[in-house]
Parts: sequence; C-alpha cells; structure tokens
Amino acid sequence: MSDPRLVIENLSKRYWIRRAGSTEGGGTRLDRLKSFFSIPLASDLLHAKELWALKDVSLSVEPGRVLGVVGSNGAGKTTLLKILARVIAPTGGRVRGSGRVVSLLELGAGFDDESSARENIYMNAALNGIPRDVVMRRFDQIIEFAELQEFVDTPVQFYSSGMYLRLAFSVAINMEPSVLLADEILAVGDAVFQERCLRKVHELAREQGLTVLFVSHDMEAVSRICDRVIWLKDGQLHRDGQADEVVTEYQNAAWQLLAASANGSELRGSSHAGKYGEILDVKLVSADGREIGSPPRNEDVYVRTRFRTHRSKTRARCTVELNSKGVLVLRSTQPFLYDVGADQAYEAHVKIPANLLADTGYTVNVGVTLVKGEDEEHALVKDKALSFMVYGDAEVNALGSSLQRKGVVDPQLDWTIVVEPNVLRA
Repeated sequence: MSDPRLVIENLSKRYWIRRAGSTEGGGTRLDRLKSFFSIPLASDLLHAKELWALKDVSLSVEPGRVLGVVGSNGAGKTTLLKILARVIAPTGGRVRGSGRVVSLLELGAGFDDESSARENIYMNAALNGIPRDVVMRRFDQIIEFAELQEFVDTPVQFYSSGMYLRLAFSVAINMEPSVLLADEILAVGDAVFQERCLRKVHELAREQGLTVLFVSHDMEAVSRICDRVIWLKDGQLHRDGQADEVVTEYQNAAWQLLAASANGSELRGSSHAGKYGEILDVKLVSADGREIGSPPRNEDVYVRTRFRTHRSKTRARCTVELNSKGVLVLRSTQPFLYDVGADQAYEAHVKIPANLLADTGYTVNVGVTLVKGEDEEHALVKDKALSFMVYGDAEVNALGSSLQRKGVVDPQLDWTIVVEPNVLRA
C-alpha cells in the first residue's frame, strides 16, 4: 500500500452558539462581526453553548482513492471539507498531506458574475495558487470539457446553473489537482454530464493517483464513484468501510429514523395523528421510478410520498406544497379520498410537468389527511421533506444574448401569432 496522500489526526472544530435571549447578539452588523472574530471571554461563555461540529476525527486516504463522506445534515461533512480546504481553522488536531488541493465546495465559488468564462478561469486558478502557464496549457481542454465554446466570452451571470457547474467542475478537474474536495457539486448536473464527471474522476484516480473526498446525499452516486465511505454522526467518525456496506447501513438507519419520527418534531398535524398513520419517506423520482437528486427542466418529475396507515375504515388524501425563495410556488391536493386499510403501506405520486419550474432550488412540504367516519380528520404533515434544484441549459433570446432564469416558475406556454385582418397603414 502506498503512503497516505492525506492524514487527519484528531481533528476537531468547536463553535460557541449564543443562547436564545442573549443580549450580546444585538448591536450593529459591525459589532456582531467583531464579536464573531474575537476570542470569547469567560463572561461571554456564560451566554453561549458549546457545539462541536467535529470531534476527534482521524483517518488517512491513499493516492488514487475516492472517499465518500455521508451523514445527516449537521453531521460535520462540510466542516471537514472546509478545514481541508483551509477555509476555516480547526480547534484541535492537524492535517498532513501532499500535493495541490482543489475544492468544489459551492457552485461557482470564486466566480465574478460580470466577468466572462475566460476571465473567471484565470482568476479561479489564481485563487487556488495555480500558475498561469498551467492554465494556458489546459485552457482549451477546460472549455471543451465544459462544452462552452460558444459562451467563452459571455459574462457568467447569464449562465444557467448547469453551465456554472460544467465550468466549475472543468476548471477544478483540469488544474492537475492531487486532492479534489467535492461537496454536492454534482447535484445540479444533467445525467449525461454527471456520467462524464464520474468517468473523469475514475480515470484520474486510476491513472494519475487523484485523491477525492466526495460529499453527497445521493447514495447511488456514492456507491458508484467511491471505493470507501466514512459515515459522520454528530461530528464523530461513526463508520469507516467498504462503500456498499456503509451506504447500506446508513440507508437502513435513515429509514428507521424516518419511520420512528411520525410523531416527532418534523411532523405537525393533529395530536393523535400518529395513532392513525405515519409518513415513511418522501422522494423525488423520474418517470421510470429512479430516485433523483435534481430533475432536468424538460422532463416530468414526480414527488413520491410513502405512508403507512394503522386503522381500518379510513380514507386518505395527500397534499404537496412547493416553495422557493420564501414563496409558495404551488399547492396540489389529491381531488378524491382513497380508501385505506389497517397496517398497510401506500405510495402517492404527483407529477410536476416538464417545462414548468425555473432553473432554481425548491423545497417540498407534504401532508396526508386521514379521515375516519364523516368528520373526524387527522393530519400528518412533513415540512421540508426534501429539497432539489432544477437545471437546464441556457436559452438565447431574440437579441441573441444568453438568459438565466431568475423566477420561481418558468412555464413553457403556447403562443400564437396571426395576421390581424383589415388593418390599414397610417
């Protein structure tokens, strides 16, 4: 076995979170900024609670390995990558490694919206400490892989999220990295580009010894691309092993948690609703039933709600709410009541048609109303059951400039133009 490319020893990161009602959180924005960067005094700690985002994490990664990092929200995944990328400093422990580290922690991070792809490539490379001669040697490959030949001198503010992704990934992968840090970066890519990215990562890992840390909630992608997976839980290393084994264990634990949370804080509704049923899980699926992280704009997508009922002689009606940017985009309620039996599991599907949503992010709330008799209703509701981002290539308007969708819906409507009869010229 070769020497490790990356060694993490007892890595920890602590934050002090001000308690609710603390007066120290007031003042101007400058005061809060100064407080954030200052060393907390003993008197300050009386009004704050200790939060360990990471606690004594140790591991090593060899060259050519693709390491998956999984865990629930707040488990410490992004904190780990930010420390490795030197965005934040650890509270304790240390990291040893060799070679150039390139990070993809946020879509288009480091890009200037008013600059072109050409200008952003050179600026992004400079931010990562990459010499200009490397950029010049790789420039054509970057543009070709990103498929942006026609938009190389277009300001990136007009790029769709898919174009942003292609450019960001192509810049990172072509800068001769030794370690690549990727945090959900493939979540907004179309299926064809995702496949190209996965193949490219495998190729560089196998042929050039690229080491990759890949954070994702897409377990299918993790299983495919990673040969080893670590599971972070409450900031600690909970499991480390073969990809299939850890992913299976993680998914089983998540399923059990979902099933057990029917009466938990994530659900709101009638106080006795849990006696009548439970929402098991909510997923975004394609027309052929595959679970997906982000749908293309030009394809139908379905919200699938799995729920279980506990009482006989009950009827169910499902509701879905779609939100974006703090706005209720739409609400759809099943138009009929469906007869359900005791101790049965059901799947409800609602279709979101193609060419309706905009090129942006959404969250989904779901509800299941269980009706007993004529007027006895019990509501199960799961807020923010899932989130996703719609992607699509940029279009060109009548003036020939690239468009970036800004709203929360972008429907493809039917248009007609006819000659108006009996119109006389002035």
